[in-house]
Amino acid sequence: MSLKSFVSLSLGAVLLLGAVPAFAGAKWSSGGSVLATGTADSCAAAGNAAQESGRTTDAALANCTLAVKLAYYDMARAEVLNNRSVLHYVRGEYDAALSDNTAALKSNDQMAEAIVNRGSIFLVQHRPQAAAANFERALMFNPAHAEKVYFNRAMAREEMGDLNGAYADYAQAAKLSPQWEQPKREMQRFNIVRQKPMS
Repeated sequence: MSLKSFVSLSLGAVLLLGAVPAFAGAKWSSGGSVLATGTADSCAAAGNAAQESGRTTDAALANCTLAVKLAYYDMARAEVLNNRSVLHYVRGEYDAALSDNTAALKSNDQMAEAIVNRGSIFLVQHRPQAAAANFERALMFNPAHAEKVYFNRAMAREEMGDLNGAYADYAQAAKLSPQWEQPKREMQRFNIVRQKPMS
């Protein structure tokens, strides 16, 4: 009977500096009236700008709040709530962002962007089990940027001490987006050691 070697991963002393969870805004308009559509589109644009710059304004948040009130259909309301959650997230208002995502998911429990965003909130709140569960669920709905979801789940797994799972997720993120350097940098922090199994 031959003994096969197995791979063990250990993490170097470097911490996850600069690794920030990816957030997924929704870009859909609210449907319905011209005013509702305009405010929803403006809210989506504000969410995208906030993700890019890391900043937002009180006026953008007020516009998104108006868009939530004007959204006629549940699906449209869910999309606007998800966009407003991005603004709360950027402002560090994690409880408000989580509340918006939870409300959005009550209307559309398969909205991948809201599930990813909720996972990202849990991740910055150091709730890695909840974060990983949300990222796992989001992957079931084929999110637009699966590489970012795998990256986020890797961070959650790493925080939970699941180094093998974290490494596998960083590798999957790198495979899905070969031009994205951050997953490759994260993978370099790991030491891969081949060991003989104990008999």
